[in-house]
Amino acid sequence: GQSSLAAMLAADKLLLQSEVKNRSITLREKELKLFNSNFSAVGTQAAIMAGFTLTSFVEIDLPPNREYAKSLLHMCITTSICVNFLCVAMVTFVTVWGSGKALRGLDGSMDFAVDSMNAERNFIFACFGIGVLATLGCLLSSSWVLMETEVATMASCLIAFTMYLVCSEARRIRGLFHLTPQETVSFAELSSVYPQLRMDVEACSASRSIDGPASPASSLRLTSGSSTQHAPETFKKGSSVSPAAKGTRDD
Repeated sequence: GQSSLAAMLAADKLLLQSEVKNRSITLREKELKLFNSNFSAVGTQAAIMAGFTLTSFVEIDLPPNREYAKSLLHMCITTSICVNFLCVAMVTFVTVWGSGKALRGLDGSMDFAVDSMNAERNFIFACFGIGVLATLGCLLSSSWVLMETEVATMASCLIAFTMYLVCSEARRIRGLFHLTPQETVSFAELSSVYPQLRMDVEACSASRSIDGPASPASSLRLTSGSSTQHAPETFKKGSSVSPAAKGTRDD
């Protein structure tokens, strides 16, 4: 009577915790896809700029004079290629390893991966911004190498105005869509709703030694504060309650 009712309540509690956990993982997965799409767009643009800069460095015919303009051109080309390739490399590292950690890691890896990708965002965007300015610097220096003085002066004014617009608009748009810590959606409150799952290696070893080789390969423990509940392996990924879970009891 009372024992079966307690077992049913424990099973319902585990089912509710599993459903909440599934919902939170779904929301974090949407955030993971958003970061992947944003980083992929930034990496693609950085690769295009690096390709254009490298092509101009190879194809351009430099005159024998105008040493200062050529030195500035070489400096801007080197900076543009290095920074844009760094941006592409960082995007590749973060998207590949971050997504792998989120989808293949242990319990809690999704939150860790998404938060870590968010932390790397500023550095990636900074590299992209420096790459844009360096590419415009290549255009500015090449105008003094290839053009006449009057035309190069007009082109320099236009390029300098473009640099100013890029910086000012980037600052304005960033301030327009900037999220303060108070405005950012946090999933920290969900940690009080569902417990964290962790592998109990000692219980797993003891189970194999007692029940034999046919025993389950792993044992999971649901930990919430000071109370501890044993749960089947189906709860590792937040799945629904199996029939065997209805027989579980609180320790």
